[in-house]
Amino acid sequence: MDLAATARAVCADYAQAAWQRTGEIAVDAPEHLALAGHAVLLDLALRNLVENALRHTPRGTRIAVQLGQAEGGAVWLQVCDDGRRMPAGANQPPEVRPVDSLHLGHEIVKRVAEMHGGTFGPAVAPAPFTTCYRLDFPSPARVAGG
Repeated sequence: MDLAATARAVCADYAQAAWQRTGEIAVDAPEHLALAGHAVLLDLALRNLVENALRHTPRGTRIAVQLGQAEGGAVWLQVCDDGRRMPAGANQPPEVRPVDSLHLGHEIVKRVAEMHGGTFGPAVAPAPFTTCYRLDFPSPARVAGG
């Protein structure tokens, strides 16, 4: 699958939501980035991270979806933003508990990463961003046992 194409499609789908919040969403990726993986699950994981960035940051937040490949062939994807975190349910009445306050979203992303032999977790945010979550996938040679 082409992870870069998936990232561009997901960002295009959420561009209006970011714009309505006076923010922006951008992709920093090579033209193509091949990854042997389940396209639907990887799309779901990326959508989850973008939705979390939209949901848990204030208006005007910039979101960046960044992808790359290490020299050894390992692929990485991260979603970074420059907004401060808002507590879950901050814009909702106290009796409403959002599902993601249980942190199920990150658990789903973690499981998708693990299914692909990878890892998921917080990462050091590159300037000017303040928060970053990253998926790392092994190189094809490592997956094949090489």
